[in-house]
Amino acid sequence: MTTVSIWRAGILLAVALNVPGEVSGQGPAHPDTLLQRLTAEAWSSAPAALRSEALAGAMARRVRPAGALPDPMLSLGIMNLTLPRFAFRESDFTEVDIEVTQQFPWPGSRGAATGGARALARGAAAETASLRRALVVRVAELYYRLRYVVTAQQLLARQRALWSSTVEIADARYGTGSVPQGDPLQARIGLARLITEQAALGSEEAGLRSELRALRGIRGVDAVPVAPLAADSVVAALAAAAAGVDDHLAAGDSLETHPRLAARRAARDAAEAAMREAVLAGRPDFELTVRYGARPLGADFFSAFAGIRVPLWAGRKQRLLAQAAQLEATAARQGLAEEAAALTAELERTLAEARAGAVQLRLLVSSVLPLTREGVGTALRDYRTGRAAFLGVFTAVDTHYRAELEAADVAARHLTHLVMLGQLLEPEDTP
Repeated sequence: MTTVSIWRAGILLAVALNVPGEVSGQGPAHPDTLLQRLTAEAWSSAPAALRSEALAGAMARRVRPAGALPDPMLSLGIMNLTLPRFAFRESDFTEVDIEVTQQFPWPGSRGAATGGARALARGAAAETASLRRALVVRVAELYYRLRYVVTAQQLLARQRALWSSTVEIADARYGTGSVPQGDPLQARIGLARLITEQAALGSEEAGLRSELRALRGIRGVDAVPVAPLAADSVVAALAAAAAGVDDHLAAGDSLETHPRLAARRAARDAAEAAMREAVLAGRPDFELTVRYGARPLGADFFSAFAGIRVPLWAGRKQRLLAQAAQLEATAARQGLAEEAAALTAELERTLAEARAGAVQLRLLVSSVLPLTREGVGTALRDYRTGRAAFLGVFTAVDTHYRAELEAADVAARHLTHLVMLGQLLEPEDTP
């Protein structure tokens, strides 16, 4: 190996040995303003959010009309005109009638209709809140994955420069007969692997950025300045995040106000109100009619009528509809129980993943990364004393690089789990 190659190898190895364990970047100790901005933009522009808000507004405006009385019927007519000239003032029976008819449903029917409409409005509002939470989680997933990709690209750029120099050094040593042919071949394989990883990361970054643009309703180029992740800063925030989760869990049934359960409860209430309305539909409705008749040649008169709708065919109509509504109410109650079980399982799974991620991240930052960094130093010392091959040093460097990637990946997934826990446990002020 030439003197220049030895000098270059020493410089590169010293740089590799002194590289910080984590890439510096935006830490999660304070609220991530970029994530908040992306979430706000997504909620204000997402077609699904706008559609859900519009439907909730429509449901809220149907509450008052649902329990209103049927519109009265106003009739105006003339009767008993004398033929053949339709004479108006030749007969005592000729009259002009004004008639008003008002229907009155069976008591309780209007209240059941109002209750059902109010439950549907609550359900629509809860669906909107549930969609908002899902959107917050989705934006966080994309954002933190994008931060991991940016971190991985930064680490890979450093590692690729290192392996490019490794290829030159291995070729130089092979040219002098100091190393076998396998050393430059292994160095080239390592470099080619990094190039393929770089292409995969570039493709993933493009996909993540396009999804973020779609969520925010943006077309065209939108370069969001995403900072790399710092695993050690994520570890520093673990205690505060765990304390916040424990506070929510200690507050009692933390899932009671979740909008997904609120939506199911609203669906149950709406089904029960529809059941009551269907049962009352089998009762008779009432009708009141008043009439005033004006006679041009005789005395005017006033008439009043009371009518009742006889449910003569209730056995084949209203009764069957009431039974169907009862079955729908039973299904809605079971849907609430199913959603409660699913939400509880989701909370337990997310909580377990978050706790496992916290343990894994602590071990990576406090143990694995220092050990791999020390392994680089040991390999460098052995290489300088001739007890290790040159590529053994770069194998140690590659191991440290993989550990840094794993730490960034675990940090990104852990931050996403914290957002998921927050959206699961945060109380919701539903109407």
